[in-house]
Amino acid sequence: MLIKSIEFYVLPGEPKIREVDGSRGGMEKVPPGWTGMFTHTHGLRGHLGNPAVHYRDDKPAPTFRLVLRMVTDGELSAYSDFASGFHADDLAWKAREFMATIAPMLVGIDAFDREHVWQKLWYAQRFFYTGRGLVDIIDNMLWDLASRHTRLPIYKLLGAYRDSIPAYGLIGGTTTDEYVADAVRVKKLGFVGAKDHSYRGVKGNIQLAKELRAATGDDFLLMHDPVECYDYDEAVKVGRALEKLDYKWMEEPLQDYDLLGLKRLSDRLDLPILALEWIGYLGGQPFNASTFLAQQACDIVRQRGVGITGQMKLAHLAESFGALVHGGNHHVILAIRNDPVFEAYMGLMPRPPEEMLDCRGTLVVENGAMSIAYSDRRPPEPDWDEHARTAVEVVQ
Repeated sequence: MLIKSIEFYVLPGEPKIREVDGSRGGMEKVPPGWTGMFTHTHGLRGHLGNPAVHYRDDKPAPTFRLVLRMVTDGELSAYSDFASGFHADDLAWKAREFMATIAPMLVGIDAFDREHVWQKLWYAQRFFYTGRGLVDIIDNMLWDLASRHTRLPIYKLLGAYRDSIPAYGLIGGTTTDEYVADAVRVKKLGFVGAKDHSYRGVKGNIQLAKELRAATGDDFLLMHDPVECYDYDEAVKVGRALEKLDYKWMEEPLQDYDLLGLKRLSDRLDLPILALEWIGYLGGQPFNASTFLAQQACDIVRQRGVGITGQMKLAHLAESFGALVHGGNHHVILAIRNDPVFEAYMGLMPRPPEEMLDCRGTLVVENGAMSIAYSDRRPPEPDWDEHARTAVEVVQ
């Protein structure tokens, strides 16, 4: 199925009131403050009330979305929303830039040669300064096309390992009591565990961990994610306390760049250390994980592979070192062995009625597990003629 041509449609969207505020607050030192490390105010103190800075339009403004279509010599196209904004002309020029630089690399290639396309765009990041987003979009488009062509969900095409996986929920609050109440709520929803993002320093976080374990019982998974707010000595102290409380892992205890610190911490603690969320987000994964794995600087790699293809590469890389990965695309998670539990950051997602299912699959989170519900129905193609009629501009 060759890619014959590429088209962009600048389509009108729903009017929207533009608004921005400072609801996350600023940056404050992590308690007690002597390490000099910082975290964001909202995460430290919870709800801030009315933000000090708040801009809001008086009336709705027109919006536009940019749809990318790869036309093939078959009956199906690959397509995706590519960008959105308040100015159609800016989106049209974004499309023209793609047509001048990236499109010539794709036209004439078999749309099923995803590895070829992934490799080409991976290297294009360096020479065209595209960032990881472009690889993500194109790779996911081509996997979606394969799903619709075969009438199978992507995780089946990847070679499914399982059809469901246990799921945990996220908890939060402005006080220890609120965190504990939220954990109890999550357990009542049927989740197998909970993860906190608490930045309240060593003393506060150890106390929180004790109260979470007491409230949820010994059979409930608990994970702690301080988001890089400890130094090495603090991480050891917290880690020792979490070991006694039978925590599943500690996530991002140090900055990802601190390879030596993570190595020392992983050697010192029996508690598994999960790392590489931030450095992975910047675009280096799957390959930048290899050094951390080879040095045994972490036990679990945060899944930040670029595109579905990149996520499979990272999962297999970690597996070859006997390590786990965590997070990422739900199709990838069901296609691999070495991710132990699903992070249900979206909360519950009930199974939809059968008539709403198609071959691409729908994420389901219920009864303490994640699965993908699907049917063999192929979704209808977008009405490209209608898109052309209603588009503010078509870039070809």
